[in-house]
Amino acid sequence: MEKIPVAVIGIGSMGQNHARVFSEMPQVDLVGIVDVDRERGESFAKKYNTTYYPHYQDLFDKVKAVNIATPTSLHYQMAMDFLEREVHVFIEKPITIDLYQAQMIVDTAKKNNMILQVGHLERFNPAVKELKRMLRKPLYLEAHRISYPTNRNLDVGIVWDLMIHDLDIMINLVHSPVVEINAFGLSLYSDKEDLALVQLLFKSGAIASLFASRISGEKLRHLKIIEQDKTFNLDFMNQTLSLVKLPSELHTNPPEYVPIKKSEPLRIELEHFMECVITHRTPIVTGDDGKRALELAIQVVNRMTMVKKKKSVFGKKLMEMAGVA
Repeated sequence: MEKIPVAVIGIGSMGQNHARVFSEMPQVDLVGIVDVDRERGESFAKKYNTTYYPHYQDLFDKVKAVNIATPTSLHYQMAMDFLEREVHVFIEKPITIDLYQAQMIVDTAKKNNMILQVGHLERFNPAVKELKRMLRKPLYLEAHRISYPTNRNLDVGIVWDLMIHDLDIMINLVHSPVVEINAFGLSLYSDKEDLALVQLLFKSGAIASLFASRISGEKLRHLKIIEQDKTFNLDFMNQTLSLVKLPSELHTNPPEYVPIKKSEPLRIELEHFMECVITHRTPIVTGDDGKRALELAIQVVNRMTMVKKKKSVFGKKLMEMAGVA
């Protein structure tokens, strides 16, 4: 089988892993790595037996597909330049910085019949895929996504950085428009929200509560979903899924653990992208999906009330939820 020439643009924390996975895929020829940091780019190019390029424009005639893992503000121009040259594009989340740019990217991909996949990684988590198969009608959803303090992605707040994963998951699981949003944020060490607490009401009647933090002393990725007759508990990091059925009159039911075949979500995601490139099938996470998640994230931030004093009653509550009070 002829290998597909692919390049990775942006070798930050995510891009490094993307380059690693592509370098190990038999159907891929990793022809290049692009990064603004020459020393870092050359180091990873050597590690993955490929070529370093200082400018993404150098790749226009060398690739059939690209992986864009740069800061979000750079996504639009890069994606447009490749799509207009009929190169397939995998683009990290969020798809771009605003809805106009997102729509332009989506429209250009469709016009040129190119594959456009957005990097909402958790959709490819084996536990999430099994949950989606088993779920019927969610009534209440609760997500916690917290991380250690970090210097990465401080150009965006926690909603765009981490919570957008859970926003995308909930859109995909509930299948109903959001009709009401309540949101609170607290800024501690960036000029954006570093903690966020969000409540969503869906037209179906489902209610969701989301909490995200990047100032915590631990790393957690949990999702709870309550249906009429059972409760699901999902651990994204450990790829575990359990369910508890409603108790009978005589006894309380113990958790039932669902068998999950664990695998690296990033590898599943990028293998899916390459399968779509080769077969020209529609990706699981399309450009339209990326735009919908971005739209909800923008609505959340626009409705957010910033808690200015961390010593206030509500500020203390947010800090307690983050495990740093």
